[in-house]
Amino acid sequence: MAERILILGGEAAGLSAASQARRAAPGAEICVLEAGPVASYGACGIPFVLSGEVAAMEQLVIYSRERLRQERRLEVLTGHAAVEIALAERRVRAATPAGERWFGFDRLVIATGARPRGAFPGITPGERIVQPYAWAEAARLANWLGTANAPRRALIIGGGYIGLEMADALRQRGLEVTLAESGEHLLSGLDAELSLGLEEAAQAAGVQLRLGARVSAIETGRSELRAATSLGEMAAELALDCSGLEPRIELAEAAGVGRGRSGALEVDERQQTTRAEVYAAGDCAESRHRVSGAAVWLPLGGVANQQGRIAGQNAAGGRPARFPGVLGSFAVRVFGLEAGRTGLNSREARAAGFRPAAVEVEAATQAGYLGQQRMRLRLVYEAGSEKILGCQALGAPGTILPRLHAAAAALAFGMRLEEVEMLDLAYAPPLSPVYDPLRIAAHKARKVF
Repeated sequence: MAERILILGGEAAGLSAASQARRAAPGAEICVLEAGPVASYGACGIPFVLSGEVAAMEQLVIYSRERLRQERRLEVLTGHAAVEIALAERRVRAATPAGERWFGFDRLVIATGARPRGAFPGITPGERIVQPYAWAEAARLANWLGTANAPRRALIIGGGYIGLEMADALRQRGLEVTLAESGEHLLSGLDAELSLGLEEAAQAAGVQLRLGARVSAIETGRSELRAATSLGEMAAELALDCSGLEPRIELAEAAGVGRGRSGALEVDERQQTTRAEVYAAGDCAESRHRVSGAAVWLPLGGVANQQGRIAGQNAAGGRPARFPGVLGSFAVRVFGLEAGRTGLNSREARAAGFRPAAVEVEAATQAGYLGQQRMRLRLVYEAGSEKILGCQALGAPGTILPRLHAAAAALAFGMRLEEVEMLDLAYAPPLSPVYDPLRIAAHKARKVF
């Protein structure tokens, strides 16, 4: 049983690890170092603060430091940034508000997360450029939006789910929004055929889409900025860099912890790194994909929480626990629609060595006599074996998650089209038709053979 457990990072993975370690080791000394000003908050709620659906950033706080200390006996130190990991001495040097300080450990959990990779080399946050992934930058933008000189025109760089959520949020606040995406379609996790529906919804909401626009530089002035892109110059008063993330692993690598094939820290199913005394979880750690078997890096909140619990349990010397891997499941609500996926899309399936095929259906989500609400569902499967490889969905709010959840369970157990078609799914006229869209897609795919 570890007597001293030190955790670097105090958000999803780090605090999940700390809480689980406390359950496994009631008598251990557990300390969490968090570089930012706030720990234990729902970063995924930032777009809803910016849209005005959530009144203030403070509402995203889940547990205060005092509550974590009182209820879980966890020492969480904010404003403490690790600057060196000395594995031989089993201690970490951190920059604190009172100066540098060393912290010892028996077991170390690295949950340092990810950082914005930047739309182009050298991009940095500034007065008119925001990277809205973390508390300080999001709070700065939220405060600006509430002032008399709030921006009226915004440029969103990146058409992933964060970029889409930010575009939707700023449109709700009445801003003119241009979205520049370097790829050929939005939300690259979806097949292009399904992404078209998102593009239509974004344009209908007033977003100016610039697909194939790669930003190479931004020049800021007193009242506006100008972005140089592959499609020409774009002007705005505010730019949000939502072009993506990269794992924050430089301290771990400098200490001799190994990097995996995905580019994040290599871990086994116990979240143990290449060093026996060190565990890693969350956006700095890689995962194994349950369909392809490949090492992947998926910076998602659900994955971070699950990995954190496994890392904390094992670091504390509790009953051995294993993380089974990921399916890359995610969903997003933007422009009056929900979109999401689980498993592999067609491109990923081909890259993994499968022979993928896909079917798409547009089907009702309730009995016809109660309305005409419909959704699109795309099922990716392997030609020949009929093993399902992935599922994507697009529809009105409240329609897609039941189907994605069922598909995720089917993927986890390696089900084939016939088994999916014969799933005993719940039926009630206002909630689902007799033949659910997921079952309809599996039936359509089987008719191809």
